Amino acid sequence: MGVRLLDAPANRRDDIRAYQYIVDHLNPGTTIRRRMVVANTSQIRRKVTVYPAAADVDGDRWTVAPERTANELSSWVTVDSDHLRLKPEEEKPVWVTIAVPENASAGERYGVVWAETPGFGDESVRHVGRAGIRIYLSVGPGGEPPSDFTIGRLAGTRAPDGTALLTAEVTNTGERALDLAGSLMLKDGPDELTKGPIKVEAPTLALGATATITAPVGQQVPDGPWTATLDLRSGWTRRSATGQVSFAPGTAAPAAATDHTGSIFLGGLATSVLVLALFAGYAVRQRRHAGQPGSLRVLLPAPPFRRTSAK
Repeated sequence: MGVRLLDAPANRRDDIRAYQYIVDHLNPGTTIRRRMVVANTSQIRRKVTVYPAAADVDGDRWTVAPERTANELSSWVTVDSDHLRLKPEEEKPVWVTIAVPENASAGERYGVVWAETPGFGDESVRHVGRAGIRIYLSVGPGGEPPSDFTIGRLAGTRAPDGTALLTAEVTNTGERALDLAGSLMLKDGPDELTKGPIKVEAPTLALGATATITAPVGQQVPDGPWTATLDLRSGWTRRSATGQVSFAPGTAAPAAATDHTGSIFLGGLATSVLVLALFAGYAVRQRRHAGQPGSLRVLLPAPPFRRTSAK
């Protein structure tokens, strides 16, 4: 099962987001129509139900309500074909109409238009296939509320598997929810290396929400330093941030090794003294037995050189 929008409204032709979702700002009492396509991507004939339902943006997550749960926005939405029969690989257009009441209060609302195939399975487990188009609808008099966001300091780190990661905090400072996407470019690396552009996927951000964006760069990327430029956009709104980063390994410090050099030296010296003492005693006894008085000097070996590290 697949769904997509056929086009964007005339006033949002340069808004990339409007080609994926129904995104608009309407005055109370306004009605709009958008056309979506429902496609049967399977190899069997399918029955498809099309209907609106509730959704929300919670922090950095787009959330959908269970089954056919309604909200205020979904009550304004109707579809011209709510039941379809599609052959394998067949597509059909469906008109979606949103009629905002005259007494609607100002604010942004969220919903989704679902295309759903019948479920199968027993009473305990029921499998339902569905795909949907998100709706971001701002309502209020005058022009559209501004969208804006800030990008915090860029930082580099490495995952446990060695993958270089660039992170940055992004905060929604505007008056509309955001769907962020963009790219990362690395320049001025070791030996003047460059890398990118690297596609960056970012979360949906509610009003006032902050999220950490993490962009995987690769395992074979040198530590740096690098000059990183992160470009992000949501609809018409674009922001960039540049900074110097280094992808230093995030390994823990190795445990301190125990130095056994002193005990080895003392143990070896004691053994040498004992062997030489036994040899001297044996030699003295041999001279006495031979009737040749004399003395024997025992020279102990000088201790080996030890390197002492400054602490």
